[in-house]
Amino acid sequence: MAKYKVRKRKKSEGKRDLYLQVKRAEKKEKKEYASFFERLTDAVSLTGDVAGEMMVYLAGRHCMIVRNFTSVTEYTDCWIRLKTKKYELCVEGNCLRLQYFLPEELRIIGTITGAFYRESKG
Repeated sequence: MAKYKVRKRKKSEGKRDLYLQVKRAEKKEKKEYASFFERLTDAVSLTGDVAGEMMVYLAGRHCMIVRNFTSVTEYTDCWIRLKTKKYELCVEGNCLRLQYFLPEELRIIGTITGAFYRESKG
């Protein structure tokens, strides 16, 4: 019978293994998200160009949900400007505020009187 040497792991090796497991899990999650997005795009028959565009959902005069924006460039109670790679979305109204603000989506509430697009200044 062969003898095997059992080696104890150091604490630093255990931490490194855990770190590598977390990194692998993050990569897998990103890959799954990308494939989900591709399947979703195919399911609703969107082209790649449309899929990367800003999506604006307006619910009546008092609620607007915006997705796929780059940044908020101006924010007052009567004017909100959102920037994308190609253009800006300008929202006018009264008592406007951001109900929530996430990296990929935000919700504007208040009395919305108008919204328009203009070319981005760069």
